[in-house]
Amino acid sequence: MRLIILLIALLGGLVLVGMLVAPYQPGLRDWYLQNACPYLDQLSQDVCSAARREASQPG
Repeated sequence: MRLIILLIALLGGLVLVGMLVAPYQPGLRDWYLQNACPYLDQLSQDVCSAARREASQPG
């Protein structure tokens, strides 16, 4: 039971990092968009929207 809770917490942490940190860190944003977003988009399109918005801005 503890293992299941730990896995759920780790998945939640990954989502939070993607939503809060990844959009503003270019290297992390690129990895996140390529590897995590295809799976997270199955849950909700809003999870990766900030990262995509930042990636499309020049600079």
